[in-house]
Amino acid sequence: MCISLLMAGMVFFYFYIYRVVPVFSEAVCEYGDPLSQDITDYLSGSDWSVHLGELDLSQVDEGHTGVYQASVYHGNTTYTYTITIQDTVPPEILWRDGRICLPADASCRVEDVIEGVSDADPLTETFFRWDGAEQKEIRFDQVGEYELEICARDRAGNESEGRVQVIVDTPPRLEGIRNFYCVPGSEPDYLEAVTAWDDMDGDLTAQIKVDDSEIELDREGVYPLRYLAEDSCGLETVAEARIMVAEAEDIQELIGWRQIDYRKDTVLGAPNIYDAGVSEQENMEETLEYMRPTFVHLYYDKGRGGYSSGSGYIMEITEEYIYICSNRHVVEKNDQWDIYFYEGTKVRGRVLGVSDGYDVGVVVVNRGDVPERLLDQLMTVHIDRTYWEELDQQGLEVALERIDREGGLIHVTTGNLVKIKQLFEWNRQQYHTEVTVELVHGDSGSAIIDGYGNLICMAYAFSVKPTRYWCVPLDGILDSYARITGHMPYVY
Repeated sequence: MCISLLMAGMVFFYFYIYRVVPVFSEAVCEYGDPLSQDITDYLSGSDWSVHLGELDLSQVDEGHTGVYQASVYHGNTTYTYTITIQDTVPPEILWRDGRICLPADASCRVEDVIEGVSDADPLTETFFRWDGAEQKEIRFDQVGEYELEICARDRAGNESEGRVQVIVDTPPRLEGIRNFYCVPGSEPDYLEAVTAWDDMDGDLTAQIKVDDSEIELDREGVYPLRYLAEDSCGLETVAEARIMVAEAEDIQELIGWRQIDYRKDTVLGAPNIYDAGVSEQENMEETLEYMRPTFVHLYYDKGRGGYSSGSGYIMEITEEYIYICSNRHVVEKNDQWDIYFYEGTKVRGRVLGVSDGYDVGVVVVNRGDVPERLLDQLMTVHIDRTYWEELDQQGLEVALERIDREGGLIHVTTGNLVKIKQLFEWNRQQYHTEVTVELVHGDSGSAIIDGYGNLICMAYAFSVKPTRYWCVPLDGILDSYARITGHMPYVY
C-alpha cells in the first residue's frame, strides 16, 4: 500500500510538477531583434520546474545572419533549438531637410547628401547610382542643379533607393589677403583690399568675417589673422594671414632684405615702404630685372626732330611726390620733362632744383598724376651708406640699365668698381667714383648698382686719353639731394 502511494506520488510529481517540454524546436528571428533571454520562452511546465532550466545561447551569433543552435539544460536532459536569424528589412534612408549643396571640383560621398541610414546591419553600405554604375564618390566640375539617385544596401542584399536634388556650387573666393607689418599703436584696416566672390551669390565682400581676437596691436609679436566667407549654400572659405607688430626700424630691416614687400604685404609705420632692398645672393641679371621699376627715362621734345634725353632713378615716394634723381647737366636744360617709367607710362615732371657742387639734379612728379596700377609697382633705389663706405678699390661687379620710352631696354652695360672715391681733375676737382662700366651719350643720370641691388653711384661722364668712366659718388648724391629737396631719403 505504501509503495503504491509512493509510486503514485512520484508519477504525479514528474508529470505535473517536474516535467517540462520545449516550447518550440525551430524559430526564425529578424536580424537586429534581440533573442529572448527568458527561459519560459523555451520551456513549458510548472513555473518552479521551468526555472530550473539553464539557457545556453553561446553558439548563437546575433551579429550575423545564419542558422544556429541554442540549448536548455534541465536536469540530465538537454533540449536543442534551431534558431535561424535572417534579415528581411531593407535599410531606411534618412533624408535631409532644406537645400543640399555640394562643392564643385571636390569629391563627395553619400554622407554629404543624406542625414544617415537606419538599419539593423551596422555595415550597411551606401552609394550613388550614376549612369547605371554604382559609385562611392561623385564629383561635378560645373555649378548647377543635379538629381542624384541614392542607394543603401545591407549585407543580406536588402536595398532601398531614392532621389534627391542637389545644388553644385563653388565655395567663395577670398582675394586680397595680405600679411600686415605695423608699428605698435597702428590701426590697420584688415578689410582694405579683401574681397569675396561666389559664382552663385556674387559679391560677398560685405559678409566677410574677420577674427582678430588674438591680436594685440600695442604689444610686439606675431599674431594670426583669420578671414571667413560663407555663401548661401553654407560653403565656407577660410584664409589666414599674419600680423607682425614691431618697431619701425625692425620692419624696415625686413624690407631692406626683401623679406616683405609693400606690393604683397601691408606695411604701416616703416620709414620707406617702397625701398627695393637687397638680395642675399649676388646676381646681376636678376637684380637688374627686379630693380627695373626704380629706373626712369627723361625726355624733352624740342620740336622739328630735336630732343633732349637722359636717365634717372627714383629716390623717394611720398604722399605727394615721386622724387627722381639725375644729373644736373641733364635736367637743367628744361624746366619740365616727360618722365617715362619702366613699363612705358609717361607722366609730366618738373625740375625741383640742381646742385652747385656735384652734377646732381632732382625732378618731381605729382603722385596723383601716376596711375594707381603703376604706383603699386614702383620702388626706390636701395641706399646703404654703411655698406658703401666700406667699399674701396676692388673688382665688385656693377652695372647700369637704361630703359626706353616704350617699356623696353636701350641697353645694359656691366663692368667693375675701380675705386669708390677717386680724385677727379675737372668740375672743382671733387672726388668721384671710377668704374669700368662703359658710358655713352644718354646714360647720364643712370643708377650704377651692384649685383645685390645697392646704389653705388650715378653715371656722370667719361674722359679720353686714357679712357676712364666717372660717376657721382653716393655721398655726393645724398648731400646734393638733401640741399635740393630739404630732406634726406631713408639711408641704411
